[in-house]
Amino acid sequence: MNETRNTPTNQSVQPVPLAEHLTGPVRRCRICNYRCELSPGQSGVCQVRHNQAGTLRTVNYGLVSKADLERIESRGFYHLFPGVKVFSLGGYGANFPVPAGQTGYLNIPGGSAARYLPVEKLARFVIEQQCRGIIFAYNEPAMWFEYLLDACKSIRANGMFTAMVTNGYMTLEALEMVGHYIDGLLVEVNAFSERSFNILTGQDNFQKVLETARRAQHKYKSHLEISTKIVPGVNDSDSEIELLATWIKQGLGENVAWHLSSPQPGMQARLQQIKQIGLNCGLNYIYLKDAPPVNEFEEDLAALFDSTVNGNTYCHKCHRKLIDRQNAEVSTPGLSGNKCANCGTILAVHNTLWKL
Repeated sequence: MNETRNTPTNQSVQPVPLAEHLTGPVRRCRICNYRCELSPGQSGVCQVRHNQAGTLRTVNYGLVSKADLERIESRGFYHLFPGVKVFSLGGYGANFPVPAGQTGYLNIPGGSAARYLPVEKLARFVIEQQCRGIIFAYNEPAMWFEYLLDACKSIRANGMFTAMVTNGYMTLEALEMVGHYIDGLLVEVNAFSERSFNILTGQDNFQKVLETARRAQHKYKSHLEISTKIVPGVNDSDSEIELLATWIKQGLGENVAWHLSSPQPGMQARLQQIKQIGLNCGLNYIYLKDAPPVNEFEEDLAALFDSTVNGNTYCHKCHRKLIDRQNAEVSTPGLSGNKCANCGTILAVHNTLWKL
């Protein structure tokens, strides 16, 4: 644990709802699976929750690190309300190692540099900007849990959808509180072995991430997509990839979108091989970030074997184009609700506020 830094004392300081009383003034935070045990004056791994004289408090409530108006695909969702405009929003705090260039989500600025967005203004802004919903991203949304919970309730009450890009390491208790108000999750599953998970995060028990994904989908009926960042020599072995792909198919469904990328340059050939492993395991929709484009005259032929050619989405049964992402505006010429308009195949595409 870490000694408490100077923290804001205004409306951004709020009590932590999942705080367990231990011996004396020691408190255990139950927001993420680190489950930090904090004595007075200590802060958690996230650096945004502190034990202040025996009371756990967060200091990042409503403080915005980054915000943007963009198309939903920019945040990695391809099967959730395809092509709609969203408000993407991030706060402060992290519980996994932060990639280079993203440290701005760790340290809360002081004074007038801190940007505070009240929950009561959030829904109004999203409506005014004609967004279909909001996505919590950039930093780990669970580190912004108190604000995340209140904001999701407000957004859904105003007829819009909510989603988050998450590492999946929140506790099941935290998911229980927010799960009913989250319409979609893009869960980062970057490891399918204890070795890989420990190298990438410094933690053990990667199954906790898998359980978050399963429970969000099965219990709370949230739309689910999976993303995996391939790190050479860490999580790119054929055996680990096969286990992960098989788990997605058996645990979540063959039509759940799987997004593959790599922080390392020159990985496209290997990503193509990994995609083929996933296809061989029975997954139907595997997207590669920055994949070389296929000539438009060859795309329809390629779609007979690949349902995600050029980042578009084709029916894996009849090969009709369902979602066209090649133009400035995304169109859905082959969709009828969550089915292929041509052959009636049910797809893992979510475009309704109802949790199906």
